[in-house]
Amino acid sequence: MELSVICPSLNEINFIDQLIDDLCANDGLEKEVLILDGGSIDGTVDRVRELQKKYSCLTLISNPRRTSTAAFNIGFDSAKGQYIAFVGAHARYSKDYFKFGVEVLRSGVCDVVGGPLEQQGKTDVGKAIAYVMSSKAGVGNTEFRTSKERMYVDSVAFAIYKKSMINEVGLMDESLPVNQDDEFHYRVNSRGFKIMMIPEMKAIYFVRDSYLKLFKQYFRYGLYKPLVLKKVSGSVRLRHLIPSAFVLYLASFPLSFISSWWFAPLLLYILLTFYISIGCREKFGVKLLCIPVFPILHISYGSGFLLGLFKK
Repeated sequence: MELSVICPSLNEINFIDQLIDDLCANDGLEKEVLILDGGSIDGTVDRVRELQKKYSCLTLISNPRRTSTAAFNIGFDSAKGQYIAFVGAHARYSKDYFKFGVEVLRSGVCDVVGGPLEQQGKTDVGKAIAYVMSSKAGVGNTEFRTSKERMYVDSVAFAIYKKSMINEVGLMDESLPVNQDDEFHYRVNSRGFKIMMIPEMKAIYFVRDSYLKLFKQYFRYGLYKPLVLKKVSGSVRLRHLIPSAFVLYLASFPLSFISSWWFAPLLLYILLTFYISIGCREKFGVKLLCIPVFPILHISYGSGFLLGLFKK
């Protein structure tokens, strides 16, 4: 077996057909597709069982621990492939996504490979969120969200790994329900293994479709990031700290009477938010919807990070 594709699922009935069609596409690889279901109640499990009649490479496995981290570890124990892919259900994958990745790993230039994400939204709010999450002003210098170039990176989404490397580095940390791939990739880098992003591996990621869902998502990312940074020394980046500094700045406004200059950073932030939002190529209504996405991203992540520091 060349490749084992591990995909967590939980109530994915709106995505599961297209997802499995993508994962099981005939790309010339000898592969298996493992769907790790965390207890879906919306018909996802029944639909996967129906699709097993169409695709012999498809296997359904129960994930009683429910998290995507556990899905990876359980899936790895069952995987027969020389290479291991870990993908998300809210995405579409090009026909040659896995073929390109395996070819790069075979060449020996890296030990982990993935592609840049094309982020898309299905509603107007989703389109606004996708635009902001593709900008450096929104998410910092996260290469797989903001760049399309072939390069070595710290982390990458929907990666393919050499199984031999995982055996050396270890499995994902199940104390982390989110950010588990970040911590895993920090460990990979610390052992001297290389992670590469290549533009040929094309994937579309469907972002959250509401401000509230986005806030909850990034609050959780921020909440668990201090634990990741504690576990892996030397992994702190400026993008991890700026949102928290912004939240502390906003919290300091009762002291703003000290100087009128106290408002200058906030004014600059507002102007930049408007300027970048107007650059969105969608209709004018979506441009306006982009404006709140910036503070939602930054305040949710920053406040989660500060709470995570306290809890750590």
